[in-house]
Amino acid sequence: MLYQQSTHGKGKEISLSHDVLDALVLKDAIVTLDSLHCLAPTMAQITEKNGDFTIQLKKNQPNLFGHVTDAFSAVYSQPDSMAECTQENEGHGRKEWRNIMQIEANLPPELKEKWPHIKSFIEVASERTCNGKGTRDSRWYVSSLEVDVELAARTVREHWLVENQLHWVLDVVFREDELKVKDPDGAAHLAAFNRAALNTIKQDESDKDSLAAKRRKSGWSGEYRSKIIFG
Repeated sequence: MLYQQSTHGKGKEISLSHDVLDALVLKDAIVTLDSLHCLAPTMAQITEKNGDFTIQLKKNQPNLFGHVTDAFSAVYSQPDSMAECTQENEGHGRKEWRNIMQIEANLPPELKEKWPHIKSFIEVASERTCNGKGTRDSRWYVSSLEVDVELAARTVREHWLVENQLHWVLDVVFREDELKVKDPDGAAHLAAFNRAALNTIKQDESDKDSLAAKRRKSGWSGEYRSKIIFG
């Protein structure tokens, strides 16, 4: 994690995201964002810095959402009209199968004018089985990337892996879900310290201990603590 700041309200989160993007070097990078940030100014900011984007699309952009879902509906029966690949994961009693589809963004003039940086649409259809119960869902994305479904699949997958793994580590290693801090400022400060500590611990590659073991060792040993902080 490179940056964290608490916000109050979606408007402030969008404004803060623009500040973060402005501070980053985005050349040849692919920025992935949730649907809150599916905004033309955000896309323009990324591409102006020579980066690319893949952003989740939901009904908060109804006209664009309707066009993208209709575009995929029109090619489901024409597999040669879209790029497609599959992914599977299994473990801990859970199995997931994903079908990733990508098509060129053929936008009508009125949408092209508003969304000039979108070059492709992505759909991820998922089937999950956990403890004998199955679920299905589909997610849609818009991207400045040309059609390359393998790259699209990796980009979408890594976005969720980063988010899920971060929350999992903070819960398991730092027990964040068990913390009972009611003061908003106190909770924000503690979250920032936890993430800074996690970044510091992850930089130590001198042994094969788990993150939890390294965290405990940094509390017990002043020598080890100095080593991972100061090198």
